[in-house]
Amino acid sequence: MLWAAWISKRFSTAVAAAPVGDKLAKLKVSELNDIMRRCGIPLGTGKAYKIQSLSAFMQTSQKLAIDRYQAYYKRQPATAAAANSWFVPREIVSIDIGFRNLAFAHISSDGRVLAWKRVELLPEAVFEPWVLATAVEGLVQNTLPVRVASQCTYIIEHQRFRSQGSAAVTNSAMVNNLVEALLYANLRHAGARVEAINPAQVSMHWKFPDTWDPLIEGTSCAAKAASDSSQASNKPDPSKCKHNKKEMLAETIERMDQLLVEQKQTTHTQYMEILNTLKVTGKSKQASRATGARKFADLKQKSAKQLETLRDQRRRLIKKERSISLVQSWMLASLTSTTTRSISALQDPNRHSNEMWPFGDSSMKFTNEMCTTFITEKKKDDLCDCIIQAVAWYRWQLSVVDELNAMTATSHP
Repeated sequence: MLWAAWISKRFSTAVAAAPVGDKLAKLKVSELNDIMRRCGIPLGTGKAYKIQSLSAFMQTSQKLAIDRYQAYYKRQPATAAAANSWFVPREIVSIDIGFRNLAFAHISSDGRVLAWKRVELLPEAVFEPWVLATAVEGLVQNTLPVRVASQCTYIIEHQRFRSQGSAAVTNSAMVNNLVEALLYANLRHAGARVEAINPAQVSMHWKFPDTWDPLIEGTSCAAKAASDSSQASNKPDPSKCKHNKKEMLAETIERMDQLLVEQKQTTHTQYMEILNTLKVTGKSKQASRATGARKFADLKQKSAKQLETLRDQRRRLIKKERSISLVQSWMLASLTSTTTRSISALQDPNRHSNEMWPFGDSSMKFTNEMCTTFITEKKKDDLCDCIIQAVAWYRWQLSVVDELNAMTATSHP
């Protein structure tokens, strides 16, 4: 549907705006990709698909903004821009699914953490539908804060059947998918708005090493292999390529182990600072070393498949430590009443640019009780995942408002 025609149906005052598709068609593919990344939309392939996907998304977003405006003011907005600002919900509940360790964070649009908790939904994987249905129904009715769609959005981590390219489907993955479906059904039945969030998009937002990290894989061995292949005039020797691949994997894992040790030290330093700030007396745990750290010579003795498995394990461990460190930096900012950008979880001030952080110069607001619970929590990564995806999602919603304002701007001043 044309943008101007759609807007004119919703507003008493006509808005001079070109069709969304026409505006998007004038952009390059790289520009379309930038918009989709900023808004947290999967990129897809092909310019036609991107234009169609973005156009439909923007129209749906505009309608949601108008519905929220009307629910609050009981009247239609006078201008498109007035409605656009209501696209961002006042509250969100972010859920990280797990049948044993399900975590959720209830956050307001100004960065206040209203609730933050991990619960054990089931002690073990079960497939009886009545057991799963009862457990999820109890979670929604007794534990999760339930709000109407005009005030709050529930974002649920989208589950996968397979992990790390494995052909097998594990029991835990199947149960988590069932829990996801039951959560959707119960929350929507209660009148809530529910959206899925892709974990890969969240990792890309925070530059976690899920797929590619130049800090890890930009090694001298990789650079040498690329240089050698570009200079070769004949077809590469298969045995030599295999050898180079093993060397690159071995060097990557060795570098990952170094980064993991450094990250653990950063996380431990933050942990001690939080303990001191809270004045909590407890046992001071030592910064642990990277489990199973290997030397380059030992790694070269393994097969390429074994090295790939080790690399994937290290990648998950680094992501876990970075997630904990990131949340602890926000916690320190809250406890010490400083801006978030003055404390960097990864010793990199660029990590908290305006493109990542949705709360301006303000820090998130945790209660002392939440901080104490987090510090004593054994499964910190689950609590971190739900709050990290919430912050990323809020940043995407602000980007959507920026794009809506740009696309509904009048052609003449």
